[in-house]
Amino acid sequence: MQPVCQAVLRSWSIPPAATFAIILSALVYLRGWWLVRRAGSPNLPPWRAIAFLLGLFSLWVALASPMDVFNGFVLTAHMLQHMLLMMVSPPLILLGEPLIPIVRGLPRFAAREFAGPFLNWPLASRVGRTLTNPICALLLMGVAMFAWHTPALYELALRSPAWHQVEHACFFLTSLIFWWPVVQPWPSQSQWPRWAMVPYLLVADLQNTALSAILVFSDRVLYPSYAATPRLFGFSALEDQIAAGAIMWVLGSLAFIVPAVAIAVQCLSRKSLQAEIASPRKREISPFDGPLSVPERSSFLRRFVRPEFSGRVADAISFVTLFVATSLCFAWLLSSTLSDDDDQAVRFRAQSGSFALTVFAQAGDLSTGPADFGILVQDGSTQEVVLDATVDLTAQLDAGVRVSSSTARASHEDSQNKLLQTAELKLPRDGDWTLNFSIQRRSEVADFSMPLHVVKADTDFEIPWPYIAIGVFSALLTVVYLRRHLPRHPEHIKPLLSG
Repeated sequence: MQPVCQAVLRSWSIPPAATFAIILSALVYLRGWWLVRRAGSPNLPPWRAIAFLLGLFSLWVALASPMDVFNGFVLTAHMLQHMLLMMVSPPLILLGEPLIPIVRGLPRFAAREFAGPFLNWPLASRVGRTLTNPICALLLMGVAMFAWHTPALYELALRSPAWHQVEHACFFLTSLIFWWPVVQPWPSQSQWPRWAMVPYLLVADLQNTALSAILVFSDRVLYPSYAATPRLFGFSALEDQIAAGAIMWVLGSLAFIVPAVAIAVQCLSRKSLQAEIASPRKREISPFDGPLSVPERSSFLRRFVRPEFSGRVADAISFVTLFVATSLCFAWLLSSTLSDDDDQAVRFRAQSGSFALTVFAQAGDLSTGPADFGILVQDGSTQEVVLDATVDLTAQLDAGVRVSSSTARASHEDSQNKLLQTAELKLPRDGDWTLNFSIQRRSEVADFSMPLHVVKADTDFEIPWPYIAIGVFSALLTVVYLRRHLPRHPEHIKPLLSG
């Protein structure tokens, strides 16, 4: 395998917080799945658990694999990432019938005091019924697809890591809602007859085809960032856009048409048709109606959805302990996550001798203190990536101020994108600096210089928003618990006060 291909395959960016959340979701689901299976329910065969775990794994691959590292360089990689987030992970997760296993897998105190009452809350039921109505689900997914692929929002997501995560969350959540009527996970019941899912999927395919055709047949690059980024794999930005549109067209159509054909065959089969004619239409319920509202006739559900709770104090203490430990760990992972290559922009491009140099750094003026730089070295004539070049950096302050220069040698080891070399320089003072690069490979040598403006570092206090969010959520849970258990009427409170 060529060194460049090896470097691409080693370019993984593991998101700590997302990885922790995915592993925790898998553990909760598996615990609930095991308890439900032990209770004798036939609705969760092993292949359901496998589908759910594959859905979580595909979600993690979309967020951690080279597709995420190179999505700012190659539109094709970004499109493959979107396909996983929208067409692969959501239906697999829903095929795992996640509602009851996840609720059952929670600590008993959490299931009894929070998850159950919330899922049986009339407002939650109405919202769930509205969102999973096929018309609403189809519109939500279509709006998300077209809105985030407009140049303005797409460029915003490329420039801002925070908005990039919002984009991914929007794709994933709207796709879960879209695939809900198609998969119809147990114990929810459909609002439309089963045959209606065929035109539902075909309309979604038309939306996907329209957006794909815009990318394929456009005669200009729609997203300027890809035109400004150096080409890594030998094809132009317009060719990259056409390839991305073709991938979206083919893979998206397969994701919609294959289940549409399967549903059509199922509905046209004699057995299914007779059952549909013989049986009355099922009651339309929300996906949130089923998990913890157990009718009298469903005794088998009561065995695992409403287990016998004992030791309420012990349950409460264990839940609080687990919640505090999990929340603090999650908040720490969010607050301590290292910045990735998404927050860097092209700051300098030049060619000298046999080398072409591209420098990536934080967008805007750099602040005093340590600064990270990404360096891409390419062959000046073929634009092939050069991996074995030695790159030395030296930063010098202009205007004759006597400050010791900062030097560093770039390395591939600390870079998420293994095609780039990274280096950290200390910029102790604000002002105008000159950054010099010395590139050497065997007998070939080239020197580059780029101007750099440095401003004083912002000393404002950084708000620890993950911890604040956890505190707000904890306070909300406390209020919910107190409202459910404290006496509401004054005549009930007086005996407590007098006693």
